[in-house]
Amino acid sequence: MRKICIIFLTLLTIAVNFTYAQKRDKRTPFAKVEYRNNHPYIQYRGEWVKLLGIEGKPVSDYLEMAQQMEPADWKFGFHRYLHYIMDEMKMERGKTVEVSFEQDGRTITRDFELKKENRDLATKFHDRKIGEYRVERKHSKRVPQKWKYLTTRLDGEEPTVKDWLSPEEATHDLEHLEWQIVNNYSYAELTGFDYKKGIDAIAADLKEGISKRDFALQLKLFMANFGDGHSRVSMGRYVIPKEERNKWLPFDIIKHGEKFYGKDISSNEFYSKEYKQVTAINGVSMQQLYKIAEQFVPKTTPKFVERNSVEYLFFIKFLLKLAGAEPSDSVTVTFSDGTKTRQEVVKLDRYKWNRPSNRYLFRKEVLDGNIGYLAMNEHMESADEFIDSLHHAMQDFRHTDGLIIDIRGNGGGSRAPLLALLPYLVQKPVIANVARYRVDREKDIHPKNGYLIQRYSWPENYAGYTPEERAAIAHCKQSFEPVRRVSDRKFSQYHYMVVSPTTDKGTYYYGKPVIVLVDSGCFSASDIFAAGIRQGDQVRLLGVTTGGGSGFSKSRRLPNSRIKVKLSRMFSYQPDGQLYDGHGVIPDIPMDYTLEDQMGATDSQLEKACSILRGK
Repeated sequence: MRKICIIFLTLLTIAVNFTYAQKRDKRTPFAKVEYRNNHPYIQYRGEWVKLLGIEGKPVSDYLEMAQQMEPADWKFGFHRYLHYIMDEMKMERGKTVEVSFEQDGRTITRDFELKKENRDLATKFHDRKIGEYRVERKHSKRVPQKWKYLTTRLDGEEPTVKDWLSPEEATHDLEHLEWQIVNNYSYAELTGFDYKKGIDAIAADLKEGISKRDFALQLKLFMANFGDGHSRVSMGRYVIPKEERNKWLPFDIIKHGEKFYGKDISSNEFYSKEYKQVTAINGVSMQQLYKIAEQFVPKTTPKFVERNSVEYLFFIKFLLKLAGAEPSDSVTVTFSDGTKTRQEVVKLDRYKWNRPSNRYLFRKEVLDGNIGYLAMNEHMESADEFIDSLHHAMQDFRHTDGLIIDIRGNGGGSRAPLLALLPYLVQKPVIANVARYRVDREKDIHPKNGYLIQRYSWPENYAGYTPEERAAIAHCKQSFEPVRRVSDRKFSQYHYMVVSPTTDKGTYYYGKPVIVLVDSGCFSASDIFAAGIRQGDQVRLLGVTTGGGSGFSKSRRLPNSRIKVKLSRMFSYQPDGQLYDGHGVIPDIPMDYTLEDQMGATDSQLEKACSILRGK
């Protein structure tokens, strides 16, 4: 749990996660770019001029690449990530680049200096422009009891801290966020959350203003109501100070049913062998702390909410503050044996955490009964080395009598592992994912190959589909009935992720029974993997309903607070028309964890899968 939380906080501080981010040359020639009729204009000697080309290549080539990187916000992608585009075009660069532009009806060519500062200036310029977008309306002056928790504060109401927002600045940010929700968000209506009333509740309690930390805290609580796990607010930097993030309990907390248990951090034993249950910390019941933690978790599948709420208990000092019990570096823990209780004062510290023995980035072996076992519990990797290891594993499993693929706890990453493994399990093309992208049909330029290239999904008219793949799409359309339809005006046409059999890298048809182990820790690309791999000919899922998430999120910084908010741009369906978000992928063989499983002492799901395959 500790490692998951640390990774989670680290990821929250990353601004962009493109594969292009490994490139080092981040110099760009333009500090400002404006658009007129969807064409870029740049500043030359204080005058706006029409950009025609860079280094002999027409600007249309760059715009097409920008549309692939940022389909619904290619203008931002063009000037913010122009250096990435240059890298992708394998453009050699010195101190300058040759730029052609039109001025007063004449074509002029000049050298523009490449500067790292231009990248930051371009970002500020763009953010200022985008910050002008806001939904200006009259806000309610009262805070309904239902939304009172959205006004939670840690810093109070007096402007005594450095990072303080005036009521006007915070209101502007709220109105800008509402504009983004109305115009750019795919899941604004997923749970029926009345976000306008939520925004009104926060605005009504601004009074003399609010600290950035409290504002981020409130926005985090606000965003959790949409039920979309990809959309969130960065908390690590603003809300939880480093000194609090590094103060841990000397045991992990496990929730089983309605009870909480303390697990030793270095073994599979209970922290207290006689008094196994944890009932309170500093007099605050575990149920109350859990309810506070639950407020921060997106309301998607119940098991996802439970799993992530328990992980928030890691931030015990933060939660105790929210409960009104100001903690020191030591806390009093109440343990119970079911009838009697005892208390122990424990120190909060950076304890050494041992990795669970049942979690692997990659593991393969042949189990008793000639059953192949392939585990990917940490991340869905796209690196060539990792994908090659999957193919090597399948070569080793060629003569096994059955296969178990274990993706429990895998929080996502790339869809590349699905593209590598599913071809072994099908004899004809199958649909792994159906999705639509949130767009402005009146203003956006439509990319030639659709909006979801990064998700290996293309519209029906994509020229790269084979006749067999087109037939698979046609067959899917005959039976595909989305559980929820979305506006044709707000969303793109349907995009299809099609996976076909192949002989690349020695791929063959496995043709044996396959069981995939899943749980609520499977999220994002792992959700797609679960629903996609099930399209294989003899594949069943065993375990717990997955986390439910497939949003393709886009980050925005609010204009005044600079708080980063992520909003999903994709409306994603499972092959049967069911949603991922708010629903998850339901296993064919439901089987929850036992308490012993959660302690790491047993693995009843793996044992069950082996038993099924051995019994054919």
